[in-house]
Amino acid sequence: MKKNLDILKKFKNLQEKINNLDKNKIYLIYFDYSICFKNLYHSPLMLSTKFLSFITGKKDIDHVCHISRFVFDNEAGNFEAKVFEAGIERGMEENTLMDKLEHFKGKVYIEELTEVDKVKAKAFESKYLGVEYSKTNALFSGINLNKFSKRKELFCSALVGLFLQDQGYLLDNIQDGNPYEMTPSDIFEGNLGSKQLLLKQ
Repeated sequence: MKKNLDILKKFKNLQEKINNLDKNKIYLIYFDYSICFKNLYHSPLMLSTKFLSFITGKKDIDHVCHISRFVFDNEAGNFEAKVFEAGIERGMEENTLMDKLEHFKGKVYIEELTEVDKVKAKAFESKYLGVEYSKTNALFSGINLNKFSKRKELFCSALVGLFLQDQGYLLDNIQDGNPYEMTPSDIFEGNLGSKQLLLKQ
């Protein structure tokens, strides 16, 4: 019972953090998954990202996505943070951050960037919604062989890189500005804004 109460308190605090975010800013969300069966099942590329982080010495980040809009839930009296991300099964998709974190195991970081151009963000997300996910491209991004892969299919860090470029960010310090060569760890270490630990469980 105490564990359940602790979880409820943790997620109440998390929702309060989301409510207090600046709704006009871009946020990047970074996921460092714990190694467990559930995470391996839902994210089969996790072992390769962790191995690459170990080899390169970069921050152990398995997934990245962005928030460009919030929706107010009148019934609950809270803001829903909408993450736009690359999902293995459904391709490029939108999810609610709290739903995504409900059964998450690991660490989550949030990075606040500059103000979002909401018109451009909506057009970008409409353009890429439903585009297929590529495990091959995701793997090649980490070993710099992506020039041999198809670029019409995306993966999480390429999607974030393309979004940031569309918003006017110069990413030359991250893999020479090539989103298809960027890993989640690359973007994390690009230090584009102010980061903090959002959740650990």
